Amino acid sequence: MNKASIRDSAAAAEAAYNKSTFAHERRGVFDVLVLDDSRFDQSRIIRACEKTGLPVSTTTAQDMDTFAKALDSAAYDLVLIDYKLPDGNGLHAQRMVQNHPMNFGAAVVMVSSEMRTDVAVASMKKGSLDCLDKDALTAEKLRELMIASAKIFAEASRHWIGELLAQQRVQIAQDVARVIRDEMEFGRFVDTIDKRIIDMLASRGFSEPENWNVSYLFDSDEPLKFK
Repeated sequence: MNKASIRDSAAAAEAAYNKSTFAHERRGVFDVLVLDDSRFDQSRIIRACEKTGLPVSTTTAQDMDTFAKALDSAAYDLVLIDYKLPDGNGLHAQRMVQNHPMNFGAAVVMVSSEMRTDVAVASMKKGSLDCLDKDALTAEKLRELMIASAKIFAEASRHWIGELLAQQRVQIAQDVARVIRDEMEFGRFVDTIDKRIIDMLASRGFSEPENWNVSYLFDSDEPLKFK
């Protein structure tokens, strides 16, 4: 991954995090997305959500295309996915959520009229919060899942952003080493290194150069020259 892509990925991660972190706390609402081709089951889940005693906003999708558009349009706390779909399956939809730049941290729950053991195992291995029969989606269970979704998102966000920042730190260390090597190679004054490092950091958006105070890093002796 090059410097530009690392910087862009970190910015995207931060933007997604700021936009969707604890959406229910910022707006006072839990956002739930339901992917199910059955209108009857959609309505039943919506009614159960309304009985949780929590402020809930529910969005529904009947197929993969509508589901993809819904993911692009908002950040969700909880995504309920029916495994059996006319144009795909729940595991594919689960990957769509987990690879989505804005909804990667949403809690995914796989549901089915008759949950198969192999499907449940595959989904859980890929990081779903739970796998349930539709009959088990009571108001009490949905309330439990919504509360758990907040912790799921926070952990996923911290991990992803931490990974991107770690990549940035490595790249910055390499850039600093390159600056020092260049200064020494061309016999320039040692005290010109600080300006180049500050300019490099500023170009990455860390701070404005005039706001940096790094005088304490350098002594007041006459600078050395490399022959």
